[in-house]
Amino acid sequence: MSIARFVRHPLVWFGTIVSIAALALAFRGLHWGEVRHAIANANYLLLALALAILIASFVTRTIRWKVLFAPRTGLRSWNVFGALTVGYALNNLLPLRMGEIGRAYLICQTESTDPGQALSTIVLERALDTVTVVLILMVTLPFIDAPAWARGPALLLGAAFLGIIIVLAIAAAARERTLGILRFFTRRLPARLPDRADRLAETALDGFSVIHRPRVMAQALIWSVVSWLASALVMFIVMRAFGLSVPLSAGLFVMCATSLGAIVPSSPGYVGVFHAIAIESLVNVFGVGRSDAASFAFVQHAMLYVTPIALSAVYFIGQRGTWQTVLNWVSTADETAATPPATPGADA
Repeated sequence: MSIARFVRHPLVWFGTIVSIAALALAFRGLHWGEVRHAIANANYLLLALALAILIASFVTRTIRWKVLFAPRTGLRSWNVFGALTVGYALNNLLPLRMGEIGRAYLICQTESTDPGQALSTIVLERALDTVTVVLILMVTLPFIDAPAWARGPALLLGAAFLGIIIVLAIAAAARERTLGILRFFTRRLPARLPDRADRLAETALDGFSVIHRPRVMAQALIWSVVSWLASALVMFIVMRAFGLSVPLSAGLFVMCATSLGAIVPSSPGYVGVFHAIAIESLVNVFGVGRSDAASFAFVQHAMLYVTPIALSAVYFIGQRGTWQTVLNWVSTADETAATPPATPGADA
């Protein structure tokens, strides 16, 4: 089957409607002449600095992903970096965050990792991301006049993902019992799928066992904090490039708000939802003019959207054979998502 099956998925249509509604909210009351003038007169040296820091943040995420593959070492950084950026790029281009499956597939192809372990590291990554962003938000809130929605829901979300990490740690510790429960369900799958599902579950649980390595998890958490602080710095510098007189806390808060808002279903690339959250945060929390806030949102989103695609292109130039690998995966994405091959590798 082809990727077209996913395009017809109800969640894709729902996400598209959400994005259109968010764009309508973002465009409300804009003076487009002012937006164009602000973009034309931005400080492009500061934008170049922000771009350099954004690329550096991908490097820190690469290091974190390598850490989560423990106890395995020796993964080639270039291939890990390439799979990471390809995943982010595919998330910007394909529905249902298929880039996460795509980068797991690619790292399996390029570094011969187990599919289950690759997927488990990505699950841990996303859980760490949410916990880290919520922690940064809690540190930031005392310094700003934040709306009520930024406190309770964010804490609940952080607690939920921390709970996910705890559950995964328990599942990995009780490996055989967990596998027994999973086999009760996998036995009901069609022929050949139970064996694949069992193998995937075994390697995934082996991957989740990294949670029981305090030193590894501490390193992963530190790199998570570094990555997200870099992302906040990127946003702050872009704000300054547009002459916005806002404190550093504005970069931290908008980064947290847009990142947590990514949980809302939307079109590929987080179009509309990102713009609406960024604009409303700057206008309502920091008193920025609507057109100035929109100028920031459009350029910041374009930077987040285009950069991983460009970095992926650079990776493919250096690793030409992997381009066909990704094309083969995309052509059968729904089958791959359901049953990753036994030995098939991003928001920011």
